[in-house]
Amino acid sequence: MKKVFIAGGGTGGHFYPALAIAEFLKDKGYKIYYVGTKNGIEGKKKFLADEIYLFDLRAVRVKGFVNKIKGIFSLLKASFSIYRFLKKEKPDFVICFGGYTSVPLGIASFFSKTNLYIHEQNSIPSYTNNLLSFFAKKIFITFEITKKYFPQGKTYLTGLPLRKKIKERLNLTQKKARQILGLPEDKNIILIFGGSQGAKKINSIVPDLAKQFKDLLFIHIEGKHKVKDYQMQENIIKYEYFDDMGLLYKACDVVISRAGSATVNEILAFGKKAIFIPFPYAASNHQYYNVKWLEEMGLCKILLEKDIDKLPNTLENFLKENINPKKLQKLAILNSEEKIFEQIKI
Repeated sequence: MKKVFIAGGGTGGHFYPALAIAEFLKDKGYKIYYVGTKNGIEGKKKFLADEIYLFDLRAVRVKGFVNKIKGIFSLLKASFSIYRFLKKEKPDFVICFGGYTSVPLGIASFFSKTNLYIHEQNSIPSYTNNLLSFFAKKIFITFEITKKYFPQGKTYLTGLPLRKKIKERLNLTQKKARQILGLPEDKNIILIFGGSQGAKKINSIVPDLAKQFKDLLFIHIEGKHKVKDYQMQENIIKYEYFDDMGLLYKACDVVISRAGSATVNEILAFGKKAIFIPFPYAASNHQYYNVKWLEEMGLCKILLEKDIDKLPNTLENFLKENINPKKLQKLAILNSEEKIFEQIKI
């Protein structure tokens, strides 16, 4: 039986593309082995795999010398364990989707002489993928602008793998999506959220935003960063988490969100107008650069978090802008999994 080891977790930005490729390879008859950390999203969400190995991994880029040493030790310990798994199972290849949870599998693949492939989700590569790129057979990227950071001879633009559940909603009409959700057909709907982790700063402005725009309906996904004294109003529908994001994308008119790679690519696929509020502390400010090129094309609006009090004016003006959904959808790569698999098979 064909076998593959997959790593990528910690946050949804690494977890969901890894899950999407697992879904694709499962359909191709591969036995899936997944490597992650007990402390990340993979400790809570189900991953489509035959075997799952979750380690007590810690990040290395943290404050304090002792914490760094603990992080290095946890990665090396996991690398040794995974090396033994690779030697025993002899997978056809290994693919990593970044984040520190990918380091042990990447290191183990090198020492076990297993073909390693990596995928970089963001515009600016992570430290993990910069490290693993030296011994990766091929590197897959989401954005054209990322090519300059990797060796040209083994770097390929494939886009970002999207989950089946997301893609299945692409063929829905907005009317049908609203009927499923029980939403009014005659309202402009604003979908607002802060990524898989939520965002306290964004959450805090939603009640006031809803007060100022009583004619709009706001769907707010709050995440874990709940705001005290949140004032619910008739034009706010609030969720802590919503699993079927494709349905919400179809139902809404405008998205206000962070600018993680998965979110950006999902918004492109659904052709939605968006105001992006990049997470200001993302490594190398990569969320800003994930969408800077899109704003330069006049196809989105970026609002820095420090200027979040300007969101009402930004939204008011943005609602008047006519952005053709087809222009956004043309930028989406919907067969990313096939592109990656074709390069692996060569």
